[in-house]
Amino acid sequence: MIQPIGPEALRWQLEDLSCVRAGLTGRRRKKSKGIRFGAMVQKRALTALEMGLGVRQRGFNIFVVGESGTGRASTVNQLLSERAAKESPPDDIVLLYNFDNRDRPLAVRVPAGSGPRVKKTYDNLVERFMADLEKTFESERYLTERQGIQDQSQNKTEEILTIIDREASEKGFLLQRSAGALTITPANSKGEAISEEEFEELSTREKQNLEQNAERLETHLEDCIRRIRSIEKEADDAIDALEKKTANTILNPLFDSAKNSWKSVARILSHLEACQEDALNRLRRLVPDERDNRDDNPDTGRPRKRSHDDEEDFDDDEPALIRYRVNVLVTHSKSSGAPVVQETHPTSANLIGRIEQRLRGGETITDHTRIRAGALYQANGGYLVLDAQDLLRDLAAWEGLKRALKNRAVELDDPGEPGRMVSVASLRPEPVPLLIKVILIGLPEIYYVLSKTDLDFSKLFKVKADFDNEMERSDENLERYARFLSHLCSDEKMRSLTPEGATRIIEQAVRVAGHQNKLTSRIGDMADLVREANYWAGKAKSRLIEREHIQKTLKAYEERESFIQNQMIEDILENRVSIETSGEVVGQANATTVIELGSYEFGVPVRVTCRVAPGDGELIDIERETEQGGPIHTKGRLIIRGFLADCFGRKAALNFDAILCMEQTYGEIEGDSAALAEACTLFSALANVPIYQHFAITGSMDQRGHIQAVGGINEKIEGFHKICKARHRQMHNAVIMPASNHFDLNLTEEVVESCKQGVFKVYPVNTFNEAISLLTGQDQKALEKTILETLAHFKTLMKDKGDS
Repeated sequence: MIQPIGPEALRWQLEDLSCVRAGLTGRRRKKSKGIRFGAMVQKRALTALEMGLGVRQRGFNIFVVGESGTGRASTVNQLLSERAAKESPPDDIVLLYNFDNRDRPLAVRVPAGSGPRVKKTYDNLVERFMADLEKTFESERYLTERQGIQDQSQNKTEEILTIIDREASEKGFLLQRSAGALTITPANSKGEAISEEEFEELSTREKQNLEQNAERLETHLEDCIRRIRSIEKEADDAIDALEKKTANTILNPLFDSAKNSWKSVARILSHLEACQEDALNRLRRLVPDERDNRDDNPDTGRPRKRSHDDEEDFDDDEPALIRYRVNVLVTHSKSSGAPVVQETHPTSANLIGRIEQRLRGGETITDHTRIRAGALYQANGGYLVLDAQDLLRDLAAWEGLKRALKNRAVELDDPGEPGRMVSVASLRPEPVPLLIKVILIGLPEIYYVLSKTDLDFSKLFKVKADFDNEMERSDENLERYARFLSHLCSDEKMRSLTPEGATRIIEQAVRVAGHQNKLTSRIGDMADLVREANYWAGKAKSRLIEREHIQKTLKAYEERESFIQNQMIEDILENRVSIETSGEVVGQANATTVIELGSYEFGVPVRVTCRVAPGDGELIDIERETEQGGPIHTKGRLIIRGFLADCFGRKAALNFDAILCMEQTYGEIEGDSAALAEACTLFSALANVPIYQHFAITGSMDQRGHIQAVGGINEKIEGFHKICKARHRQMHNAVIMPASNHFDLNLTEEVVESCKQGVFKVYPVNTFNEAISLLTGQDQKALEKTILETLAHFKTLMKDKGDS
């Protein structure tokens, strides 16, 4: 005789509170020295993390696998913070103008914390030499020397012009100067330029003489102009030499001082030398002079003090002083340790970097100071933490990360905006060697999909750290759980938990784990339970969080989430959905299902029916025929066919057709937990023996009739109990379940109380025989004998039909 499970075994309860009290009252460790609760109970994951972080060779990046709420992110962050604090900070990276190729800025590494000092050195240098150059080129000494060169040039020019003017006058011509040009024009008797009328009145011979003289004078004039230009060039060269000489007296000490500050960084030294040479070659752009006074020239007048942002210069699309500006791409404090970067929005731009553009005159322009570093630059020399799901939303970001890890270098390249029709000139900084440890955090499904579909993934992420959803329910872990709850209340300044309140949370943690000997590792959910309980304790004006406040929280959560469940129960109670919970019916049983709505799960019964008739042994699955049933559901139905063959295949021909259906289901059906109920309805229909409707049944089975465990056992039992209690004043109902689910039971106190009163029972079964005996009052052997008689009868009917 199969006995129901005793009420004490239907729900795990912590009776000895000593471990909880020890955890609540134990001395609190300092945050800096303590290990997070998640790390303490995730030893396997912690071991994998420590190994992955310790191996610096290529490809040993880490993928942390686990469900949300298991403490995976907090554990990783704490572990990285403690590890990074003991390591040296990496070098700063500054971007400098490349005088050989301005589209390829130089990426220079300088000691940690030195980046801002490099920028300050360059900024001060520019400000000082600009101010000093302006003063020097306005000094009396410089202007006197310059004027002397110009006067000497002017005197030589005037001497040449005087000679050509005299020669022209002797031959009846005028030398005219206009708009910087020299022309020779015939003169009349008054010494004025001859008019066209006067020229026409001249004789042919006079005209010929004028033309011959004009040709000789033009030749002489061209020679004079060449000599004048040579003189002007000599003057310009002399002034250039004077400017450079004068500028060098300013630049040499300034640049020497800057070089002395950075003599340990060779690339800074060479760049400063290039800056000095460039400044000498561009003096007239940096400090314009009166030799170029065009209104449209951007350098007209004395130079004003200009910053990069308000520079306007149209010479080569480049502001005058931008070549000497520094972009501190990445900087680290000397005492900061290795960087730990958690990029919460890992787009391609945020992960690798971006190049900002600005509009000027309808055109987009940029320069090396507008390059912004992404997370790979910022975390270089340290650790980068990314959420795998967020990362994979941007394919360019995922490919960019893999490329950087494979090449062991990070290189920023503007890919252009999606849909851009015209290629825009942009910058491409030098690549920076990459020494980084990347930690991806994601769900198991993501890890296995990447392992299967991405060939690079397994080469780049060789370490897998699994965060389990559950842990052993040992005394040590109970104490740790209580300590975690105590620390949570203290850290977030909530009310303290009483031992009874903490115990109720631990009991809920056992239920969530789905096994009486396990605790859930999804501590985030338990923390939320404490936070809401603290709210209800406040509403009750309680100084502590009591057990009743935890109960109130769980009840409130159920009320918030059970709208659909209540509607389905109402449909059953009002017979819009047919579920019979009393009486006897042939070929009909109450199966149980679980419905998931986000994070809320609840059980609801469903009616399973079977009808039989003479036939060819076909087992018709209505759900399969209508493509409503999933593959696992279909598998369960096919197992039933195997079970029938095992029972009757050697004794009689299976000359019947059976039609199985889960009534009033309108969505997709998946799973094989109704297989036992379906097999029982089939036996009932073939034997024409009724099934007691006060039972609900759940369980999978194999072809030999052994009952197998199913999921959601608590929700299934509670769902049927809720229907029966709402329908019957005097409830006498029961649920048949797999015995292998015995340790998964953690039913609500309401269900346990009904079992104590004897109005509700839970029966564990190991075999089909035990289940059918409970449902029909007859054992499997007796039913098989009756079924063989039915098969013989069907055979006769089939034969008579054939004879007719």
